[in-house]
Amino acid sequence: MTRLLSLCLLLLSASVARASAPEPSLDVRGEDGEPIPTRVLEPEGGAKNPPVAVLLHGLTRRKEDWLSEEGPTHGGVLKDELLRAGYRVYLLDARRHGERATPDARPGTLARLAHKGEPGRYIAMISDTVRDAHSLLNAVLAKNKPPRVLVVGYSMGAQVGLLLAAREPRVTQLVTMVPPHIDPSMEEVAPSRYMKSIQQDWLLLTANQDDFAPVADSRALFEAAPSRSKTHKTFESGHALPREYLDEVRRWLLDASRRAPSQSGNVQR
Repeated sequence: MTRLLSLCLLLLSASVARASAPEPSLDVRGEDGEPIPTRVLEPEGGAKNPPVAVLLHGLTRRKEDWLSEEGPTHGGVLKDELLRAGYRVYLLDARRHGERATPDARPGTLARLAHKGEPGRYIAMISDTVRDAHSLLNAVLAKNKPPRVLVVGYSMGAQVGLLLAAREPRVTQLVTMVPPHIDPSMEEVAPSRYMKSIQQDWLLLTANQDDFAPVADSRALFEAAPSRSKTHKTFESGHALPREYLDEVRRWLLDASRRAPSQSGNVQR
């Protein structure tokens, strides 16, 4: 829990990402009827049925992180890379974040309450966000079956991405950057409880000086997944990965797009 609180304070102190010009939005609602603020970015090339990518932001952040080249995510660089590679990209705000911010229940407040032994509303925030991402996928995949379905998440977004991939076999590719350690006692939102369901082609990026995701915990997550094709890269950094992490993602995406499922093997670094 201490790590969760510290992570919240770290990300609260980070600068808010600069948003670029508004992109088309998607009218989609969660299981409880809540509207899910979503932006849709069309790929280069104009393919009729392109691969799709859902990008998930970190704690106290917002979907516009993926429109900015600033840290800690440098998400605009990755977003542009995906568009050039032909992905249609979807950006959504987590519950209590961005357009869904609630002054009476800010993400930092919920993390502090969890630290004090009152995790209920934090758990609800994460669980509802996972369900929202699942509702978005249902809407996106209702009419077409794209060649690839990629989920990308940074920090809290990586936590959400793992939970989503564990329940959604239509996700074919998964990229998670520095998923924070979540105490297994928070069962509904602790990825460690669900790793046996991770079957996707998976890239895990972590850091060896990350107080929020200790090396041993990250390694345990990786080893628990039965994915036939998985790669784990560790950087010499803290929770905010160096910008060079994007090069690793770029290489992995290129390799993954070339690799047929029958050719997948277990890769560890």
